[in-house]
Amino acid sequence: GGDRIEYTGPTTTKTADITTAKMLLNSVISTKDGRFMTIDLKDFYLCSDLPKYEYVRIPVHMLPQSIIDLYDLTDKIVDGYVYAEVRKGMYGLPQAGKLANDRLREFLHPHGYVPCNVTPGLWKDLNSNLMFSLVVDDFGVRYTDKTTVHKLIEVLDKEYKSTVEWDGTRYIGLTITWDYAAGHVDISMPGYIKRALQRFS
Repeated sequence: GGDRIEYTGPTTTKTADITTAKMLLNSVISTKDGRFMTIDLKDFYLCSDLPKYEYVRIPVHMLPQSIIDLYDLTDKIVDGYVYAEVRKGMYGLPQAGKLANDRLREFLHPHGYVPCNVTPGLWKDLNSNLMFSLVVDDFGVRYTDKTTVHKLIEVLDKEYKSTVEWDGTRYIGLTITWDYAAGHVDISMPGYIKRALQRFS
């Protein structure tokens, strides 16, 4: 597991916290014609190349025979393990989150999407009033013109697979109820207390 990997390089990255996300939601309601939607990137960690390869050993009992046959692994089994070289980011690597975030930042910058200077995880579009908070691979997007969102999605689609939710009712574990006409937004976490009581007995 990732807890057994010795990695001495930087592993932290700045993402939006719950306060930043809540402020963005309030900003949506406070902005004339403001609307909110979300974008979720798929396989976010898997898109980054590792600057230095990692290595993993997989117990052969964890590999289905169909995989052993498909990749012709029989002669690669040593003392009950298959050894593999990891060239891309993957879940469990301590550096995967930072590498993926750095790659996203470098990719978005030429298109005019930049992090705000003093608020970690808050981004702005230099060409419009679109803003978004970023928590790992989840975008919470404030916009007033749908064409600016379509442009962001078009840019992201060049490098990433994503799912888009235009109703903006779920973000980072929050359930969001919008009343744009009344200038009102409610956030809640249904079932949170019940789950917490069960978890902590």
